[in-house]
Amino acid sequence: MFLPAFGTHGLTAGRGALAASLGIDPGDWRMGLVMAVFALASITAYALAGRLGDRHGLSRGLHLGVAGFLVAHALILVSPRLAELLACPAWILFLGLRLVAGFAGGAITVSANALGAALYPPGERGRALSLVWLGVPLALVVGVPLPGYLAATWSRLSPGVREWIGEPYAAVATLAALIVLPLARAVLPRGEPVAQAPESSESTASLPPLRATWWVYATSLLLPLGVFPLIVSAEPYSERAFGFAPAQRGHLFLLLGVASVGGGLLSGAIADRLGRRRTLLVAAGSFALLTPLLPSCGAAAYVALAALLGFVSTMRQGPFQALASCVADSSGRGRLSARVLIASQVGISLGQFAGIALVRAGASDAAPSLSTVAACSTAATAAAWLLALKLREPARPARDIAR
Repeated sequence: MFLPAFGTHGLTAGRGALAASLGIDPGDWRMGLVMAVFALASITAYALAGRLGDRHGLSRGLHLGVAGFLVAHALILVSPRLAELLACPAWILFLGLRLVAGFAGGAITVSANALGAALYPPGERGRALSLVWLGVPLALVVGVPLPGYLAATWSRLSPGVREWIGEPYAAVATLAALIVLPLARAVLPRGEPVAQAPESSESTASLPPLRATWWVYATSLLLPLGVFPLIVSAEPYSERAFGFAPAQRGHLFLLLGVASVGGGLLSGAIADRLGRRRTLLVAAGSFALLTPLLPSCGAAAYVALAALLGFVSTMRQGPFQALASCVADSSGRGRLSARVLIASQVGISLGQFAGIALVRAGASDAAPSLSTVAACSTAATAAAWLLALKLREPARPARDIAR
């Protein structure tokens, strides 16, 4: 899960240097397309990878996705030289390889999420999926700052060397994929893993019809829709309201990432013991209650509360995915994972768009802008909380009760 998350966020810190190496302006529409194409390709891959995973094996989809991610970024490493040999504009080649990497990242995400459910019985999926989804905040903590830290080293390399190793982003992505590919092949069992424990009584078909499960996908959409307007508004608000310098804003996001990792670890430790549904509802309810406090906070309180919100927001992910996985049985788990992830990606995109629009609308006055953002985030989270009430804990197997 680190790989596709890094593919989305890893270019953030080095965007300016990348634009210069591609010969385009950082604010040009071409750079926006380079940044966005990975996520767009991932969404396209979700549906296809989920369907093929149900037919031919989720493990195979994961292996092929990691291999595709590795090949795409290995070629990105040498893309300056490759573009010259092909007489192709550097940004066009980079865009095409990002498209391939995004499609591979979508296959990884769907397969990993579905395998997190398939490898474990329902009573153990809270911990399993919380740990699976730790890859996303880890990509924020490691993936965003690491290429920036390496930029100084890259700048001291000779042009003859740099044309063969590309940008720091591509080097980190390639190395990570080189580690993940043999690890995945060694750890995952041969054949298709299927949990042997009985599923929830809601699993009446391999993939129940949309009209019976729309609320699961609506919950998946609303949870990130409540988070991402706050993330988008954090940098401009902290700069205007508190005068945070770029380094301080960078530290804020690093703290948010660390807190998110902590929330995922705690969720993995307690969700199966206290109940996935209870953990999800407490975390989502806490987020909805704490968010309205943000506009009234001073600088120190804002940073502390933002970290706490990052902590509880990540606590929700594993329990929700675990409960959602019980809506379909093993033969429909890939397609279910695809639908849940598509809904989540739509929520992320809408949240980012809403955050940017609200921040721009209130650019002349920081405090009302954040009040509006907080109100919208609270409303989305409260709606998700109400829909999540429909989720039910799967029946625990007799051996788990005895143990």
